[in-house]
Amino acid sequence: MSREDLLGGLSAVATQGQVRQISHEQLHRAPWQPRRSFPRDSLLALARSVRREGVRQNLIVRPSPQQPGRYEIIAGERRWRASAPDLSTNLQLSVEEEQSLTGAPPRTLPCLVLTIDDHDARRLSAVENLQREDLDAVDEALYRLLLIQDVLSEGQADAAPDDPSTLAQTLGRRLHAVRNHPEQHADERTRLETLFASLGTMTWESFVTNNLPLLQLPHDLLDAVREGRMAGRSALLIHRQTDPALRQALLDASETGASFQDLRRLVDDHQGKRWKGLAADVRQNLGARTLERLDDQRRARVMRLLEQLHEELRGDAR
Repeated sequence: MSREDLLGGLSAVATQGQVRQISHEQLHRAPWQPRRSFPRDSLLALARSVRREGVRQNLIVRPSPQQPGRYEIIAGERRWRASAPDLSTNLQLSVEEEQSLTGAPPRTLPCLVLTIDDHDARRLSAVENLQREDLDAVDEALYRLLLIQDVLSEGQADAAPDDPSTLAQTLGRRLHAVRNHPEQHADERTRLETLFASLGTMTWESFVTNNLPLLQLPHDLLDAVREGRMAGRSALLIHRQTDPALRQALLDASETGASFQDLRRLVDDHQGKRWKGLAADVRQNLGARTLERLDDQRRARVMRLLEQLHEELRGDAR
């Protein structure tokens, strides 16, 4: 399936749009837009290019449903931000950085104006943004989630919640049901397989296992991934730890640039120390006199546990 096929007719709508020059202040970001990460250095580099050469690719917009006379950005928010007259204030540029911006910001931006509803706007935004190489892992997962919402809603435009984790939890339950009971959800499974085949890079099952949990991280870890201070795998590894001391040690190591493999070794070392301490404590308390002091029920439970442990260790030896 091609990108045009994925848009399900939106490519035909796009040919009916008009390209217009629209002033920066007439444009605004869509309230449902999931993308939040716009790396400072990348935005500054784009601003330098815009000042020298102008905006070379049309933004895609639609008349704002909430604000008459203004336009809602469907795709191209990064170009809009880089063209802002108050860029220096927004990015808190140094004197040297500000001097590197030669020329004035463009007064107007080229925009393809489409007349489309909320459902098609979100769908087009997701497809357009997934073609970008500068998305962080969280934003990419959110755009994929919008497309999943689209194919599972059978054409009905559901409102995107302010908190993405709410959408992740709602759709997550549905996705787990499809994965765990495929015979009861054959049509939904087919739609998901078709969608992810067109997107490439992963299956929908892989998305559920590896990407969906990112959207359910606590805000501190989610922000660290968005800002590029931590890999998604590292954030998930830290989140799974229940020992407060170990979690803090992993956070500290991550802040100093530790890789996922480095964090994994810290976890293994911690578990190894815990195992050695637990094994030593059990050995100390396994004397015959200790067992004799137990009542019959507790002694029977201990014996069953020892037999299970013995079987497990014999299995590893075999």
